[in-house]
Amino acid sequence: MSSITGLQVKSLRIGVEPVEVEFDEDAGILWTSLQTAFPGCSGMYYRETGDPCKKSVRFDGKKFMAPGGAWNDREYYVTLSQRCHAATGNPGHTASYSEATKQFEKSVQAVQKMMMVSGMKIDMSHLTKKRQHTSSRDTASSTSSSTVTPDPIQAIEERSQMLKNAGRDLSPLEQQFLDLCRISTAKDQIIDSNRQEISKLNESLRNLEKRLKENEASLKESNGLVECKQQELDMVSEALKKLEESRHTISELSQKSGNLEDNVTELELKLVNLEEENQGLKANLETSHNRIKEMSETISMLTSSKEILAKELDQLRPFAEAAGIEDYENVPTFIHAIHENKELHKMNERMRVETEESKENNKQMVSIHSEVFEENAKLRNRNEDLERRFAHVDEELTCVNENWAKELKEKQQDWDKVKYAAESEVLSLREQLVHLQSILESATREAAENARRSADPLLEYSLF
Repeated sequence: MSSITGLQVKSLRIGVEPVEVEFDEDAGILWTSLQTAFPGCSGMYYRETGDPCKKSVRFDGKKFMAPGGAWNDREYYVTLSQRCHAATGNPGHTASYSEATKQFEKSVQAVQKMMMVSGMKIDMSHLTKKRQHTSSRDTASSTSSSTVTPDPIQAIEERSQMLKNAGRDLSPLEQQFLDLCRISTAKDQIIDSNRQEISKLNESLRNLEKRLKENEASLKESNGLVECKQQELDMVSEALKKLEESRHTISELSQKSGNLEDNVTELELKLVNLEEENQGLKANLETSHNRIKEMSETISMLTSSKEILAKELDQLRPFAEAAGIEDYENVPTFIHAIHENKELHKMNERMRVETEESKENNKQMVSIHSEVFEENAKLRNRNEDLERRFAHVDEELTCVNENWAKELKEKQQDWDKVKYAAESEVLSLREQLVHLQSILESATREAAENARRSADPLLEYSLF
């Protein structure tokens, strides 16, 4: 306990200094190099700028690989394992494979000394070569695998054969030494096979990540097509608004027709006044009378024409309100076009639902990838369990590979079906939109023609 400015300090901050670790030939960090810099560490992670979540560095069983292909622009940390405490609390327990190997070598040296005392000589140089082979397995696997080392079991077998020929059995210590040699050899074989399986699983994970990126790119293209179709639908809505404006123009023309009726009434009043004035004119009585008859007949014809037009307008008004047109012959065609527009909206909604399903499938694939990564991390800490389950490891790994292949094939088939359905629906929507645009153009031309025709009788009314 120290004293600073007269105050007693009850705590002390202790940190771990950062260490610069060299890369190997493939720009990776070997597990042995990291263990040398940080004894007892169990993993490596980093944080992105502005992201509080920790992200683990990919480990292929021998070395750590650069995230995203580069090590720069990040700060990296190591995770200290809890095994150090266990080793401190129980000094007699070996916490790692290297410590067990050292303990085994000490036992072998003790046995060797006992044999030398008894006059027996055994070549134990293979133990030193075996240790060098284990320490350099991660950095030069190809060179070390080709080195031929003497078999310790063979030396013990020769010793056992010599004792049998001499009429003597192996001592308990020699028998225990023979069992330890067999266990060590089997354990090395199990670890090598497990590392090969882990490297295969990592390769399959990288292939899955590549396929996932390709699926995300195709999904972005589908979203772009959907946005284009939405813009085309907006253009159709603008055309419908223009048709609504044409309908308002037709209503204004109807109001003008009512004003013409008022003018006809005024003309009738003027005719009555003329008749009263012409009663006093005897010379022009007959001519005025004939003229009045002609005007009366004309007025009756106009009145009948007005009634016919009113009936036709009453019949066409529901269709005009529905489609914004006046031509009675094209009303069914435009009603059919409106129904097709509704069907297009439904198909667009269906495509949106299918897009959401594709996103959900993508999330499921990401979750499956994370689960596989966690399972891969657990495999590195289960060497002791693999010793007990060695007889079943091959069968379990074969089953896992088959399930993965089957699940990946099903996901690929589902994605192909969704992509094919989306493309076919987009083509169908494009054809329907082109057809609808042609219908709207013909409707606009017919509405203009009807407006021009409706203007001709109004000019005739203004002559009177």
